[in-house]
Amino acid sequence: MRRIIKKYPNRKMYDTKASRPVTLAEIASLIAKGDDVRVIDHQTGDDLTTVTLAQIMLHQERRKRKLISLPVLLRELVKEGRSSMLAFIENSLLTSVESIPLGEEGAEEMVRELMRDSKLDSKEGQRLLERFLARIRERKRLVQEQIESRIQETVARMDVASRKELSELRRSLVELTRKVDTLMNVKAEV
Repeated sequence: MRRIIKKYPNRKMYDTKASRPVTLAEIASLIAKGDDVRVIDHQTGDDLTTVTLAQIMLHQERRKRKLISLPVLLRELVKEGRSSMLAFIENSLLTSVESIPLGEEGAEEMVRELMRDSKLDSKEGQRLLERFLARIRERKRLVQEQIESRIQETVARMDVASRKELSELRRSLVELTRKVDTLMNVKAEV
């Protein structure tokens, strides 16, 4: 369900669902939670969503909580157009993926949403998804290597025998038991 925010001439905004005034930060929070927010001009009915999102991005830029630098993003948009912009956003998203715990399903959903919102065509979406998945798999591999390394370090500090050492010890014990049995048989015959 779409959440409608009305913007008044005095620049105040009103959430029609919650029946209360809202700030840019609260709208950003609603969007982050997944709400489909639309901002409309109370008097004219014009859609002000894009302008409001730009204001939110500027606000976040000032607070230095950003994934993509807004001035760089806007300059790139003006300078290069769609194809270069897609590459820029793709690289920025891939870089930001490193800092968030995104699994394969999350990456697939993110790309589906971008395609559903007509931000990417199917070819661009497939390419982005492949890059996301490769990055996620590489990150998983590195984490697995770190875990295994830490386990080995911990076991070494604990002075616990490894599987190889235990196997060698078992083999030696079997051989020793065989020799003792042989000696006992020889002694019994004498």
